[in-house]
Amino acid sequence: MASEAGPPPSRAPRCPPPAAPRFWEGQDVLARWTDGLLYLGTIKKVDTGRRGCLVQFEDNSQFLVLWKDISPVAVPGEEQSCCVCSGRALNPENLLVRCEKCGHAYHQQCHLPAAHPAGPWMCRRCVFAVATKRGGALKKGPQAKAMLSMKAVLPYQLKTLEWDPPHLANRQQCYCYCGGPGEWNLKMLQCRGCAQWFHEACTQCLSKPLLYGDRWVRGVRFDLEREILPFASANWDALLLGPLAETPKGERYGQLLGALSAHKDRFISGREMKKRKGLFGLHTRAPTPLPPAFLGGPPPAAPPSPLTDSRAPRQLLQLPTH
Repeated sequence: MASEAGPPPSRAPRCPPPAAPRFWEGQDVLARWTDGLLYLGTIKKVDTGRRGCLVQFEDNSQFLVLWKDISPVAVPGEEQSCCVCSGRALNPENLLVRCEKCGHAYHQQCHLPAAHPAGPWMCRRCVFAVATKRGGALKKGPQAKAMLSMKAVLPYQLKTLEWDPPHLANRQQCYCYCGGPGEWNLKMLQCRGCAQWFHEACTQCLSKPLLYGDRWVRGVRFDLEREILPFASANWDALLLGPLAETPKGERYGQLLGALSAHKDRFISGREMKKRKGLFGLHTRAPTPLPPAFLGGPPPAAPPSPLTDSRAPRQLLQLPTH
């Protein structure tokens, strides 16, 4: 199974600053959505003030997408220039290299990470477009290996992101390894080391797709025996449960049922809704708050397990290192 690197360093490119994007109405583009995947769309309006475009997708839905999350199609026959800085200047240590899939050219140092192809080469955006999948990114093969190398550098400065108090959303809408938009409760994982959120589709260490989080106070419910227990057991080691990590499989059902039933301030049961008692969901559309010390300094060495301590912080998935 492929492993994750978290969190990777972020680095400023050693090229001129990125040029203003060139977008126009009717232009066909690929737009990154909150699930981390790219979708084909057409620009209906360019909004310079909000630094985004109104994009119409193939299902005729229209949404504002930020410039940073839009990739225009390369124009055949156009004079080769870097799609990041728009420069054509070359030197032996910073040549222009062209992606074999999308046709865009990059200065070697404008691409993240720096590109040093020895043969046919794919850019970061195209590697992610090929390797990201619902349920988890590719784990094996050349594209999975290429994706791991791209993850060595983030396409944004992690420390400059401006977060809301509960650390669920940032103003720049930069998440994950891809740098795209996201919604924490829609199939995203939070890193225990840096508190950044990562898309399921961009994560290569998952053995099973994530469950959706509750979107409303009385929203999604999950069956303990058919959904919650199989998911928890499949990811038991990755959940960092401390003393509970060695719990035999035969005892896990009781541990989970006890935790869900005991913490009525956090979980709502089917019995309370006059439905099957095996159904459970969250009371509110928010995870348990992070401790104040976590956001102001390094994370705690061994956070208490939510299965045994109602005051415990929400569980953060620790992505394993290379």
